[in-house]
Amino acid sequence: MMAQSNKLYERLQLFSGGGSRFGYYLGSYAALVDNDLTPDIIIGTCGGSLSALLVHLAPDPKQLQQLAYSAELYRVIKAIRHVAAHEANIGLKLRYSTQAIKRWRLSRNTTQRHLRLAETHKQLLDELQQLAMFRVDNEEQWLDELLQFLPKDVLSDARQEGSFKPSAPDIAIIASRLQPAVNSAHHHDSNVAALQAKTAKDSAQLQELLFAPKRLSLNANDNAELALSNTLVAPAHFLANGRIQPAVKTVTEWDFATAVRASMADMYYLPPIEDQDLGWCLGGVINLTPVELACQLATTVFAESKAGYDLWLAAPAIQRVFGFDPNQRLAQVHSFSPSFSPSIHPQFSANHSPNASGQDNSQLHWLPFADNGQQLSGQVQKRFSLQQLTVELIHSDYDGFVEQMQAQWRYGYQRTADYIQQQGL
Repeated sequence: MMAQSNKLYERLQLFSGGGSRFGYYLGSYAALVDNDLTPDIIIGTCGGSLSALLVHLAPDPKQLQQLAYSAELYRVIKAIRHVAAHEANIGLKLRYSTQAIKRWRLSRNTTQRHLRLAETHKQLLDELQQLAMFRVDNEEQWLDELLQFLPKDVLSDARQEGSFKPSAPDIAIIASRLQPAVNSAHHHDSNVAALQAKTAKDSAQLQELLFAPKRLSLNANDNAELALSNTLVAPAHFLANGRIQPAVKTVTEWDFATAVRASMADMYYLPPIEDQDLGWCLGGVINLTPVELACQLATTVFAESKAGYDLWLAAPAIQRVFGFDPNQRLAQVHSFSPSFSPSIHPQFSANHSPNASGQDNSQLHWLPFADNGQQLSGQVQKRFSLQQLTVELIHSDYDGFVEQMQAQWRYGYQRTADYIQQQGL
């Protein structure tokens, strides 16, 4: 089967966001395991990256359930807090609402939107740092309580990613970064070229990051068509080619603490983080549901149907930072079919290898999770404080946290189990 399909993995599951409702991914994964459909690799983005870490720590569903209800995980979630009163002045607080209105207005005006994208790297970074509504307490040690559950051989080098327990799926995580400035010195012989180069150098450019398991690089020599370095093209580039670089930066030496935090750094929620090698990293929303990559890697892919983005806050924020309409990308994702000619879809990988008939042979399954926002409550509630002029986070107590995680687990498990039965998998 694997030799015929020419894929590195048999089964892959996408954990595409989730936010504070990330627990339903854990129940969904458990249902796949219980039905002999265990994923060989998980790709996590945003909140889904935290779920991917939990599966990595406890791939057995019973142990995973215990970890999902644990006090350690509760403390990790509770460490995410709103900006305290002493951390922002009144003028900055007022910008939360005024900037949100401004982003919405810009998202309605195509001409102004393109002008607004011309700010510099520093300007965009300052905005993302200053206007982030939430923070992580003790950020450098944020995930340490969870990382203690890594197997002993990994604990000896907790910063080194890639040593997996035999039964654990491989893990990949999607994030993004502010691209380092472009050197324009070689354009000095042309005024027009120099002006274009200066614009490219000064303008903020973003790049998709793929924190990939080492297996992908180790198999590159044997499966040249599956080698990821310098071959993947970011799908969002074709929706925002003035903002997002075409090439995906693939990282095979990484640690979970950095990758999870980078993937969860959604604009205006958590601020970007700086990595010594990668620079300033921000969230995974650049490619929240990477179905193209998933179908390149695996024979069978379990993705999730998702609700549309809020037109007042979420969609304008994404459009403001990343330069594309997330609902347009979502429609592209939901209409994606593995059965295509690669020449028709240049946003796939340049080295994608179809079967002899010219068609990809992956099977793509859409798990019905689009209503999770209506069916589930999150671990935290957001409330706008008129007195503090900011958005406050209200965490449940530990018992409330466990109840919510139980509800999320049941929802994810039952929806997935029902789908498996309906499809006869």
